[in-house]
Amino acid sequence: MLAALNLKLLPEPLIPIGGGAIDLTPFLIMVGLLSLGSYFMLRRGHQPAVQLALQVGAAPLLVAGYYLAATKVRQLVASDPLLPTGPIELVPLVVGVGLTWLILSRRGPFRQKARRIIQNVAMLAFVFGVYPCACMVRDFLSGVTMLNFDNLTAFKYMMLIVPVSVFAMMWGRVFCGWVCPIGFVQEITTKLTNWMRSNQDQARMRKIRFYVAVLLLVATVLMYKVIKPFNEPILQGMAAGYMSVLAILVMLSVSDDRWERRLRIVRYVALSFFVGATVLGIYLHAAFCVLFTNILDKATILLFIGVLGFSLILSQAWCRFLCPEGALLGLLTRLSGFKINLDRLKCSGCNVCNTVCPVEAINLGKVDEKSCLYCCKCVDACPTDAIDMTQPPSDSLLRLPVLRATGS
Repeated sequence: MLAALNLKLLPEPLIPIGGGAIDLTPFLIMVGLLSLGSYFMLRRGHQPAVQLALQVGAAPLLVAGYYLAATKVRQLVASDPLLPTGPIELVPLVVGVGLTWLILSRRGPFRQKARRIIQNVAMLAFVFGVYPCACMVRDFLSGVTMLNFDNLTAFKYMMLIVPVSVFAMMWGRVFCGWVCPIGFVQEITTKLTNWMRSNQDQARMRKIRFYVAVLLLVATVLMYKVIKPFNEPILQGMAAGYMSVLAILVMLSVSDDRWERRLRIVRYVALSFFVGATVLGIYLHAAFCVLFTNILDKATILLFIGVLGFSLILSQAWCRFLCPEGALLGLLTRLSGFKINLDRLKCSGCNVCNTVCPVEAINLGKVDEKSCLYCCKCVDACPTDAIDMTQPPSDSLLRLPVLRATGS
């Protein structure tokens, strides 16, 4: 039943190439959203006319998009007697209208409103709209093997990872902070438990979060026992393994901040594991698959629900430790000329930047650039305007060592 639940509004290629085997639409949407994200990320102030135009244009677009998504859900519910009926068909519409209202009515920096608008558009485009596969590390490896043998198929596999990587090398992790639907869903989920992180009795809150993580670990093991008799034991075992590892990482991180900083290296282990599994021919599903490709087998749903569950305890837990794309983009971002920069003369030492950072990548203005998502929350929240993006060198947007001029 669940495997047949297809939420896509565009089942056929919108811009077909290669005889209709490849749809160019995901590539164009990705480049467009990355470009918008880069523009707003690097602009601190905006003209009132730009703000008004974006908000007036975004409101009907987002509401119409979520209405179409709700219509699609309604059609699926009506066509399949096994699917639950009732309020479920209204969920996309209610969520979409609520998010639109929150974005456009909230006070705060315009840049964060623009970021939410872009994230919503990405959600509509990639979750309900077109058919991209966003396991980009795996797709890159597959595409490389096809180069010079079948370049059209190579393009199919690499049409998302290439622009995402290029933008990361030039302007930073725009994809992670501004476009990624799984990151967006985690951010929204995390807001439900913000009260735990802002509570003054953090010692007690840490204990509560620790025990909740233990419960989720037990639930993961029990759920694996339920799905184990299914037809893909390797896939199910990997999903349960991912969730068990994430549970342990979250438990250690909420028990002591120092553990969280030490464990950030695990993301490179996760990246290496994902690459190794791909090379060995093991097709691992990621949390992306539920949102991007509507793969709804039990193991993938377990992984997706687990990611959201652990985000309630530790914000962006998947992004911090296990996302292979995030680990890769974190390395590529080191080549970018744009960095979060601190003016120490303006800094008051309030550490608001650390409070608002979703992945705790900044402390008193000092940034772990491999962890930073480039969401610019710290820049917008700084009460003394001590934090901003540094500009790239005037002679090059891309600071590659091989391009540096050397004297003779």
